[in-house]
Amino acid sequence: MKKYWRQIAAGILAAVLLCLWLDIRFGTFSGQRCRLPVLMYHHFVTDQAAEEKEQAGEELLGTVVSEGRFREQMTALHRAGYHAVTLEQIRDFVLDGEPLPDKPVLITMDDGYASNLEIAAPILEELGMCATVFVIGINEGEPVYVHSGEPFWQARFAYEEAVSWVEKGVLDLQSHTFDMHQLASYGYGPRDGMLPLEGEAEEDYRQALREDMDLFRERREGRVATELMALAFPFGYWSEETDRLLEEEGISLTFTIDERGNTLYTGRTDSMRRMGRFNVTESIDGSMLVNRLDAVS
Repeated sequence: MKKYWRQIAAGILAAVLLCLWLDIRFGTFSGQRCRLPVLMYHHFVTDQAAEEKEQAGEELLGTVVSEGRFREQMTALHRAGYHAVTLEQIRDFVLDGEPLPDKPVLITMDDGYASNLEIAAPILEELGMCATVFVIGINEGEPVYVHSGEPFWQARFAYEEAVSWVEKGVLDLQSHTFDMHQLASYGYGPRDGMLPLEGEAEEDYRQALREDMDLFRERREGRVATELMALAFPFGYWSEETDRLLEEEGISLTFTIDERGNTLYTGRTDSMRRMGRFNVTESIDGSMLVNRLDAVS
């Protein structure tokens, strides 16, 4: 009799574990779920510029990817069955259960470099892919850094230059803050990214974030066709308070630089917040990128 009950208990346990696995992997019982890896890029250079660096014995910075390498990475993703998705598709899945394509991936680019338009966008269009660019509002279209008057190390695009890419659905332009992409050590303000100051009253902090958001909206309004709905934290610095205040300001999706995958849940808006991103460098070839995404998808 004891053996009989042990067999029943073992069978129940196996069924429970199977149901748990199915729910974790597919959301079979608690609602739809979807794994979503997010990639993070910054600046791109031509193959000629990359070759000149190599000939001079220099390496590309960790935030710079050559044209050829980017093409290889995107082609590998395309051939592996990955589908680049938009922020709107992500939000529709979470809010309304609208299905995402198989093997979705979100491609992002930080800061708003002109190379996003000149080098990356044509490759994305050719492969039927898309990306989100997080623009630093105060730098948008400027020839020099406003605070110092010094030229940027690389050119930043103006919203008008990106219109055709936005209209074709290749690029979406979102927020990297208006003027909070700086550190106290830069000497232009006391704050590190969007973090609250030590001892700062909540209302003062709320007002500082609101003013920055208002400035970003004012500069963007009427110049970008897509809805403002997302923000990438400068330097990846965030706090629970920061994210809560951004949600109150109408920002539905927020992104860190934590290197991890994400799981979206239909009906759970918190799954669109503080999402992780994988930094993609020149040293990562196409097969390596596919393998990395396969491991978290």
